[in-house]
Amino acid sequence: MRSAWIFLGGISVFWLISVEATYRYDMRCQCYGRSNYCVLDRQGFRCLSCRGNTEGRQCERCKDGFYHRRAGESCLPCGCSPTGSDGAGCDSQGRCKCKPGLQGDKCDRCPDGSPLTQAGCPQSDSQLTEGQQECFCYGHATDCIMARGYAIHDITSSFSESDEGWTAAENNGVTPPQLHFRWSPSHGDLEVISKESMPVYLYAPAKFLGNQVLSYGQTLSFSLRLDRGTRRPSKSDVVLEGAGLRVSAALGDLRTVLLCGQKTPYTFRLDERPGSKWQPQLSSLQFQKLLQNLTAIKIRGTFGENGRGYLDNVRLVSAKVGSGTPAEWVGKCSCPAGYEGQFCERCAAGYTRLAPAQGPFSPCQPCSCRGGSCDPETGDCYSGDETPVSKSCPSGYYLDSYRICRTCPCPGGVSCSVTPGSLEVKCDACAAGVTGSKCNKCEEGFYGDPLGEYGPQRACQRCRCGGHLDPNAVGTCDRVTGECLKCTDHTTGFFCERCEDGFYRTEPSQACQPCSCDAQGSLSKKCSNDGQCLCREGFEGKRCVRSACPACFDQVKNQVEGYQLRLREMEDLFAGMESGTLPVTDDQMKKTLRKAERLVSDLQESADTLSDAEINLQSRVMDINVKLTGEEKGLQSVSNAVESIKEHDQRYNKQLFNIRRLITDIRSKLSAAKRELSLAEFPLGDSDGESHSLSSLAERAIALADKQAPGGGSEGGGDSPKCPVRGREGPGPHAFRHLRGEQGHRDDR
Repeated sequence: MRSAWIFLGGISVFWLISVEATYRYDMRCQCYGRSNYCVLDRQGFRCLSCRGNTEGRQCERCKDGFYHRRAGESCLPCGCSPTGSDGAGCDSQGRCKCKPGLQGDKCDRCPDGSPLTQAGCPQSDSQLTEGQQECFCYGHATDCIMARGYAIHDITSSFSESDEGWTAAENNGVTPPQLHFRWSPSHGDLEVISKESMPVYLYAPAKFLGNQVLSYGQTLSFSLRLDRGTRRPSKSDVVLEGAGLRVSAALGDLRTVLLCGQKTPYTFRLDERPGSKWQPQLSSLQFQKLLQNLTAIKIRGTFGENGRGYLDNVRLVSAKVGSGTPAEWVGKCSCPAGYEGQFCERCAAGYTRLAPAQGPFSPCQPCSCRGGSCDPETGDCYSGDETPVSKSCPSGYYLDSYRICRTCPCPGGVSCSVTPGSLEVKCDACAAGVTGSKCNKCEEGFYGDPLGEYGPQRACQRCRCGGHLDPNAVGTCDRVTGECLKCTDHTTGFFCERCEDGFYRTEPSQACQPCSCDAQGSLSKKCSNDGQCLCREGFEGKRCVRSACPACFDQVKNQVEGYQLRLREMEDLFAGMESGTLPVTDDQMKKTLRKAERLVSDLQESADTLSDAEINLQSRVMDINVKLTGEEKGLQSVSNAVESIKEHDQRYNKQLFNIRRLITDIRSKLSAAKRELSLAEFPLGDSDGESHSLSSLAERAIALADKQAPGGGSEGGGDSPKCPVRGREGPGPHAFRHLRGEQGHRDDR
C-alpha cells in the first residue's frame, strides 16, 4: 500500500513539473514580442515559434537572408544579388558580402559601376588584356596608381654553396624510403632520385614563402634537367598553396614527352590570367589571397620509377622598399569611404571590421557606439562612447537579455562583454598566448587546451621547436598538440628534435648541416652526429671520398675507372637510343655492340690475369709461411738456451751471495778476536824491568820452553816446572809457538 502511494506521488510531481515548464507569455518570457510561449530548460527561458523571420533563445536575431540594426527591431530581407553576392546573408546595415571584383550594398554593381546582369559584367577581372595590372587592394578598391619607393627584388636559389634549405618529399609531405636527395657542389644544383613511381617534389624554403603579394603578376622561373623515367607532364608539376587555396600547372604539353638529359628553363606568371595556365581558375582577389599567405611552392623532380631530376637557378621576382630599378607594378589604392592605407588594409576612423578573423580582407562597417568611435579591429567602444545602460555588472560578469549579471565564460576570471546588436559574449582580454572569443584556443606559436575541449585542461605555452621555425610563417605548430609542422634548418620530428636524413648537427640548437657522403664510397647518405659517414670497404675519411687501398692497387684502380668510364658512355648512348633523342643507324649499332664485346673480352682477360696473379701470390705466401715455420723452430731453440743460461746465472748469483756472506762472517770473527787479544791479561812474574808487550812475552815463553825441551841446554834436564799464575795455569809452549808463528805470518804480509 505504501509503495502505491509513493508511485502516485511521483506521477503527481512529474505532472506539476510538466505544467510549470511551459508558460503563457508573461514577464518571464523575454521574446521581444516575437513569441507568446517559452519553456524553462537548464539555461533559462527559451522562446518558442519565433515570428517575423527571427530565431534564437529570445528571438533576438534574424534568420539567414534577413537583418536588423538591433535586437527587437523588425527583420528586413537582405536582398543580395544572387549573381554577385557570396551567400544570402548581410550585416546589420543590410550590406551583402560581394564576390571578388563586385561592389554595391547588394553586390549588384560591376567594378566600373555598371549594373550587374545575370550574364555578369561586360569585362570581368579574369579577362584583363595584356599589359593591364589588377590592383591589390584586399578586394576593397579597383583603382590605383604606381607607388613610389619600391624597387625590384629577386628571391633566388643558385645552389652555389649549399642546398639553401630546399627539401624533397612526395606531394603529401611524406619522404619515401628509397629517396636520394643531395646538393651537388661540383654542379651547383639539387639532385633527387627516387625508385618509387610516385612523383617527388622539391619544396621551396621559407624565404620564398609568407607574404609574397608583391610578386603578383610577376614570374617564378627555374631550370630543370630530367634523366630517365617516363618524363610525361602532369597537371600538377608546379604547385602553389596558401590561404586555403591551391593552384597547379604543367611543365609542358600533356601530349608530349619532356626533354631528357638537357637543362631546360621554365617560367610561370603569378596571376589568374588564362595564359598563366594555373588550374583551377581563380579570381584576381583569390590569387592575391594565395600569395599574401603563401605556404608552399612545390616543383616536381621525378617522373616515374627510377626518375632523376636536377633543379637549378630558381628565381621569384618581387619588390621591396629601397633604391634600385623601380617596381612599377606596385600600386597605391584609391580607397573608398571607411578604408585607408596603401592597400586599403585598415579601417578608417569611425569604422571597424565586420569579420575580424579575416584581417585586412574583412569589410569595414561603421562603429555602433554612442560617440561614433571604436577600436578599428574589434569594434569595442572607447571610454565615454559606450551605449548607456540602466545597469552595470562587476568585473568578470556580463549583463544578459534579462538584465541579470552572469559569470563570464572565460578562464581565469577574465572580463567579457556582449557584442552590440547580438547576444554573443566575448572575452575582453585573454591571458598571454591565448585568443578566441571565449579565450578557448592558443595564439599562433603557442599550443595547449585552455578550456579542456580536447581532453585535460592545459595552459597555452610556446611551441617547443628548438628555434627551428620561421618567425614570419603561420601554422608553424599544432595549436593543440604542439607538433611542429614547419621545421626549418633541415630538422624534422615532433619537436624538430632531429636532423633530416643526410644531415647532422652536434648541438640541438644548431642548424643541421649536410653530411655530403660520397655516393660511391658510403653505404648510405646518413652520418653520425659528428658528420662521419658509414664507409664501404676500401674507402675512408669523414665523407668516404678517399680510397684506403695501398699504392700497389693504383694500376688496378686506374684500369677499373677506365672501364667504368667506357660503361657510362655506352649507357648514355643506349639511353639516347631509348628516348629517341639520339638517332642511331644499324652500322652505329653494330659498332657499339662490337665495342661492348671488346670491353667484355678485355674485362674477362683482365679477370683471368688477376686470377693467375692471385694463384702465384698464394703460392709465394705459402713458401713464406714454410720458411717462417722453420725460423720459428730455430728461434724456439735459441729461446730454450737463453732460458737455461738464465737458470745457471741465477744459481751462480746465489753461490756468490753465500760466499760474500761467509767472507763477511770471517771478517767479523777476526775483528772480534783482535778485540779479545787486545784486552787479554798475562802473568808478569818477577819483573825484571823489561818490556811486557805481547810479542816479547811470547819470545820469552818460547825460549824457556826450548830450554826445558830435551837437549835444550837447560841445567839438570827434565821437564819444565809449572808456573803458578794466581790460581790459573798459564799458556803452554805450544800456544806461544802458535802465536809466534801467527806474528811471523803477519810480518811476512
